[in-house]
Amino acid sequence: MITTRGTLQARLLWAFALVTVIAVALPAVLSRNTLYHDRLELESRQAMAQVTAIRSMLDAGANDVQITAVLGTIKEMGERLTVADKDGKVIHDSHLEGPALQELDNHNDRPEIEAALATGQGVSIRHSNTLGIDAVYAAQRMANGSTLRLAVPLAGIRRNIEKHLSALTLTLAGVAALCLLLSVYITRRFRGGIDTMAEVVAAIAKNKGGRRLLKVPGREFLPLAYAVNRMAENIEEYVTTTTDQHTQLEVILESMHEGILVLGPTGNIRRYNRAMRTLFPAIAEAEGKQLIEALPVPALQRRVEEILQGKTAARDGEEAVHFERDGRFLVAHISRPVEKNQSLGAVIVIYDATAIMRLERVRRDFVANVSHELRTPLTAISGYAETLMHLEEMDPAHRNFAAIIHKHAQALGRVISDLLALTRIEDAKEKIPLAPVLPEQPLHEAMRLCADLAASRRVRFAVELEDGVSVMGNASLLTQVFRNLFENACRYSPEGGEIVVSGRVTGKEMLFSVKDQGPGIPQEELTRIFERLYQVKKQRNSGSSGIGLAISKHIIERHGGTIWAESPYQGFATAMLFTLPVAGNT
Repeated sequence: MITTRGTLQARLLWAFALVTVIAVALPAVLSRNTLYHDRLELESRQAMAQVTAIRSMLDAGANDVQITAVLGTIKEMGERLTVADKDGKVIHDSHLEGPALQELDNHNDRPEIEAALATGQGVSIRHSNTLGIDAVYAAQRMANGSTLRLAVPLAGIRRNIEKHLSALTLTLAGVAALCLLLSVYITRRFRGGIDTMAEVVAAIAKNKGGRRLLKVPGREFLPLAYAVNRMAENIEEYVTTTTDQHTQLEVILESMHEGILVLGPTGNIRRYNRAMRTLFPAIAEAEGKQLIEALPVPALQRRVEEILQGKTAARDGEEAVHFERDGRFLVAHISRPVEKNQSLGAVIVIYDATAIMRLERVRRDFVANVSHELRTPLTAISGYAETLMHLEEMDPAHRNFAAIIHKHAQALGRVISDLLALTRIEDAKEKIPLAPVLPEQPLHEAMRLCADLAASRRVRFAVELEDGVSVMGNASLLTQVFRNLFENACRYSPEGGEIVVSGRVTGKEMLFSVKDQGPGIPQEELTRIFERLYQVKKQRNSGSSGIGLAISKHIIERHGGTIWAESPYQGFATAMLFTLPVAGNT
């Protein structure tokens, strides 16, 4: 927001006066202490470096002549070097020798020597009673346990600081003078603000970005400044947003592996990406033409026409169009903009599913062939075993062996039958005939088929279905779903337990649940139990083939419903839940 008080000339004079005060007074107050502390820190580091160099020479075994030379050099530099043994007695000093040296106090109580003895090195800034001056002390412990200390007088440091402060004072005076000259110059250029405004407005009119009216000569120009700035911001925001969106869209489209085709409201081709050109090279010459001219796929064209004419909805993943082209299996998904758009009709996403389809076909063919091949020998094994079981002259032990063979042959036969059923259901080309069905019919048929298993476990059923509601389904397949769920519940329920089957309408769907008091299912395995041949680890010897839930999942999904498991659920250990569309709402 742009605001102004008084005239531009008055505001500028006050601003420069304030800047001058801050630029001169504040640094003058703060600089002395800052320079003093910085200089002390520098001198401390330099003193420690000198001590390190001297200690290295002494630790290497310097002779008396060398030591005397070092002491003399330090003295000439105006500094003091002291060597104290590990007991604190001074044995060398650059300023004292002979009897005077012997009269010195024990130095182990000096703070820098205490630190050196404890940590290897120490620094202190204090007054020297011996020399009568303030000094920086740096000390290090030598290899033989003695302590080497260097004292640097602060008098030289203070002189150096005063020298720097003098230079700083001159600099600040120059800054103040420059500020005063600048304020005079700017106030004399008062009318230049009008020219600046005119220049900015002209630049905005020519779409030169970044120009704004940030200052105005007076209050009279505020409405104009607001209007000009808003106009400039709107123009730049629109240009920037449009450019960014276009760039992002180009990057996204060109980096996708799936082919993207954008159609106009009448079905004409508006744009496409690199992957689409790779899949269909002829599309490079088809921009602006109808889809059928570039992609001669009647099923895809019909689906696009239905969506564009509003005859059917286009939701994500719904009714994908599968087709073959040049030996490749392709899948196309069509969607319309969420919001109405006068220039955009539909978007088609096409991806190459050749590898997936071939692998899936190989898998289905393998399962079907192996299952068919195993059926004949299993039938013979089961038949012969059953015959042996009923021979009167058969030894009881042998009859038991035959019964075991017959039992496992029957179990393996059920697994093969389940695999064949699953293969048939997974075939997307096989359409399931759906009709209104009362769920009580397949449910009670499934209960009848599971009666022997339930009786062997002394398990009872409790049914709670909403009356008079039909669902769209296939009675035979729904019986298979209920049977699979009931068999699992019977196997895992405790003896004498209860299985509760319920169904209620929720919106356009009917929700079914099969609840039991079995051992439950770990949370991390709830989503995997619908995989083929998968069994919960602690329940792998239950006698289940591990295919029933996979079959149930495919059947429910082919009915347009969803199936899932929850454990625990409403006071029960496990619940299998699935939905089916209510008849009349499809």
